[in-house]
Amino acid sequence: MTADAEAPERNRFLEAVGRVTLAGAQLDFSLRSLLGAIAFEPTLLMYANAEGTARLIDLCKLALKVGTVAPEDMTEIEACLARANDLRIKRNTVVHSMFMQAEDGDGFEAMKPISKGLGVSVSILTIVEMEATAQAVEELRLDMFRAGWNARCADTGMARMPHPTRAGDSTV
Repeated sequence: MTADAEAPERNRFLEAVGRVTLAGAQLDFSLRSLLGAIAFEPTLLMYANAEGTARLIDLCKLALKVGTVAPEDMTEIEACLARANDLRIKRNTVVHSMFMQAEDGDGFEAMKPISKGLGVSVSILTIVEMEATAQAVEELRLDMFRAGWNARCADTGMARMPHPTRAGDSTV
């Protein structure tokens, strides 16, 4: 038998769920890094290491209120935090759901329990949507790094990072 004959068939659905799961962990890491950039307070950073995404977003918002971030940087960071919250919700839909294959196509029904005795609520969730969520997290991570860098660059004497132009941007 060859190694190819023994290899299990790849499951695109499970790969997409895995990508969203890993993207969520990377989002948490980026939120902790952003928090360190906008409010270097060792005790706060220590507590942030054990926090989930929603709490990390709240800690970043708190750091913006008490920190010394320039208004233009604050606006960009607040926009990143709003995107992070939206992606947290999408990530949770994928990660904390039970799945069963839809009757046709590549769609999957995400079954989320309402209550133990009341049944389930069903929403359609496709592999393409899951992959788009993972990709959106990657783009957000880049934007958060840039926002954190720009918030601290004046203190370090480094140059600001410009906004990148991405395919599909209408600002080009």
